[in-house]
Amino acid sequence: MQAYLSQLIEDMHLSATRVPQSKIPEGTFDEDYMMELEEMEDQPMSVLFGLTIEQFPSSDKLTSEQLTLMADEFEELWAAYNFFPDFPDGLPDRRRYELMREYIDHECSHWPGGWNHHFEFCDYDPHNCPFGEDFCKCKDFEVDEFMGEGISKTSDEDLPF
Repeated sequence: MQAYLSQLIEDMHLSATRVPQSKIPEGTFDEDYMMELEEMEDQPMSVLFGLTIEQFPSSDKLTSEQLTLMADEFEELWAAYNFFPDFPDGLPDRRRYELMREYIDHECSHWPGGWNHHFEFCDYDPHNCPFGEDFCKCKDFEVDEFMGEGISKTSDEDLPF
């Protein structure tokens, strides 16, 4: 498995060198750049990376050390494309790896020129938290912290929109 992972990591590093670049100089923001951004279509990360989910072993096939290595390498690949996963502090490497692996078919836009994309993974529903109960970032939030006082969790009629 280690030889396979070494080759996969080489492929990830190669992908990081092939990040699409903007035709507009970095730091420039004008009408041409806006048109370039508007013309971009969403596509799966796998297409951007040139790597498919099948190339990444399931987490149960990896040792603890391999999971740490692959989670870190995944984050480096994402960072090359200005994609940043927002994980809770202390989230185990196994779950970091699994989330990024599962997300590889997620459609998104890559905006060259220094724009960062943050991926939260969470829908702010503690009962279905992708981080698990121990790492759920939203379980202690109250509805009124998001929507204001007096808004019911169950009534859409109370929503301001």
